[in-house]
Amino acid sequence: MKRISDLLRNVSVKNFFHLSLNQGVNIIIALVSTPYLFQTLEEENYGLVSLAMTLVLLFGMFVNYGFNLNIPKKLAVIGSNHQAKEELINEVLVTRIILAIVVAILLLVSIKIFGAFAGYSIILTYSLIQLFNDALYPLFILQGFDRLSWIAKANALSKIAFLGLVLMLISSPVDAAWVNFLLGSTGLVIHGGLLLFIYRKESMQVHWVSTQRIWLRLVENFQFFLSTVASYILINGGFILLKSFVSDAELGYYAIAQRVVIMLRMLPIFITQSILQKASKLYENDEKGFNNYLKKSQRNGLFITVLVCLIVAIFSKWVVRILAGEYIELTANITSILCLLPIMAMLNVSNMIRILVSDQKYILSKAIWVTTVFMLVLSFIGCYYYGSYGLAISLVLAEVFNYAINRYLLIKNGSISK
Repeated sequence: MKRISDLLRNVSVKNFFHLSLNQGVNIIIALVSTPYLFQTLEEENYGLVSLAMTLVLLFGMFVNYGFNLNIPKKLAVIGSNHQAKEELINEVLVTRIILAIVVAILLLVSIKIFGAFAGYSIILTYSLIQLFNDALYPLFILQGFDRLSWIAKANALSKIAFLGLVLMLISSPVDAAWVNFLLGSTGLVIHGGLLLFIYRKESMQVHWVSTQRIWLRLVENFQFFLSTVASYILINGGFILLKSFVSDAELGYYAIAQRVVIMLRMLPIFITQSILQKASKLYENDEKGFNNYLKKSQRNGLFITVLVCLIVAIFSKWVVRILAGEYIELTANITSILCLLPIMAMLNVSNMIRILVSDQKYILSKAIWVTTVFMLVLSFIGCYYYGSYGLAISLVLAEVFNYAINRYLLIKNGSISK
């Protein structure tokens, strides 16, 4: 009993529990919203709505600017220095708000003046509110403060609000443009409210920062920014590419499978977020303890990921029936293939933690971009010859390559032994 009690008090376990609970809510919401939207919007519009959100989240990487990768560690190291924490958080938030405004204006100009994104420009325009949700999203703060339960509860609340609005307001294919707007606006309200609560709880004040400090943040985080953009393209770039080779209907079928795998890919992300704060402290003070902690976390995370992905792959036919409201053979087969992605991503968690705690942003950037180029070339060939199946297999091969290149560069740098 004492071991169980100690386990439940463990910070990493508590973080993983809250993040998993949040993902449980996401799955429940998906079980209701996905079949409803797929049937209401029809497969063509559902595919375009998914494509618009994928694109706006890609542009959201310019807003996030990689701050989620290194700022939590800085906040954890700063500790109880109230003034330093307040200055750092304000600098990041102001920088992200400015970036959101700039990106939104550039996209609106490209849509309205240059006629970009034909066929789904209206859907994309309404999706731009997600950029401001990204700007105010306080995950980096709560990671640094080790209070991930707050963000888990906020995410759950925003998704429940989104589901309620979808069921009330989305009733036909002509409402497609409003889906992403509802998702972004509910997130903006809830996460903005959480951010205000954090400021009050920590007795911090909102204030503007100098142009010099904004520029410093942009320069300092440039490598992390490049890495996050490449990571997103690695995961979602193939879906954007697929539109050029298949019909909107097949795009919609693939989007269902992608929705399942995106939820599964959150498992290695949760593991990384859960252990990063403690791993950062151990790395600074106890190398042996750091290595043991990382090995144990990797082993436990891999066991959970393999188990969950295996279950989903075996029952993919039923998963598709539930999410799409009907059985779609293409979607079920693609889901089974893509279930390999989270497993390979989980293998790479220890490499990512080592890179992040040692601030080796050049290794991270180099590895991700090499992998992304490899993925894009492979996906182009795969999509051209085999459509959705070609893309799915290309993404799995790219994830294997990603693990290998990260491992190779860490060994070459002397960060780990062979």
